[in-house]
Amino acid sequence: MADRLPALIAVYQSDRADRVTTLTVSLATMGAAVTYLVGTIAFYDKLDLLGWALSLLPFPLVCIMAFHSQLLNLAAVRARSILTLEREIFCGGGPSGVGVTATEFAINVHTAPAPHRISTLIAYGGVGLINMTYLVLMLVKACSHIHGWVAVPALLYAALLVPIAAAWRLSAINLDPREIVTD
Repeated sequence: MADRLPALIAVYQSDRADRVTTLTVSLATMGAAVTYLVGTIAFYDKLDLLGWALSLLPFPLVCIMAFHSQLLNLAAVRARSILTLEREIFCGGGPSGVGVTATEFAINVHTAPAPHRISTLIAYGGVGLINMTYLVLMLVKACSHIHGWVAVPALLYAALLVPIAAAWRLSAINLDPREIVTD
């Protein structure tokens, strides 16, 4: 074990740095989404000038939701890797009150105390609700220009959102630190 320890610690530090980078990218992406929403809603009364193109306005948010599902999965993979490395570094019996182990059990939606779970669900659920409301609002507004043809972009968005929702669900399942198998 002593000869492997420096290598394990190097991988551990790399995973921790990657996890911080993922969080930074995630926050920047959310900032871009909020800016886009505010920017388009600010011109809501002028949006009719776009005609049928109104139905395209939600597409960047759908792309951001897809990208965010990938970031969530990456965060889950990194968290599992870090937790596994912590267990290995501490020879399987390390203290649960230090490192990422403590963080995961304190804020993870699967293991956190009820108030933190609820807060997390409000945050992610709120973002999802805002995105879906925006999508519906833009399709309703586009309906006056493309009438019954609004069903086409609505079906396309639904076809895109189903796999995105499935990816989010799988990523959330991957976040459960209790599911890490130790050898």
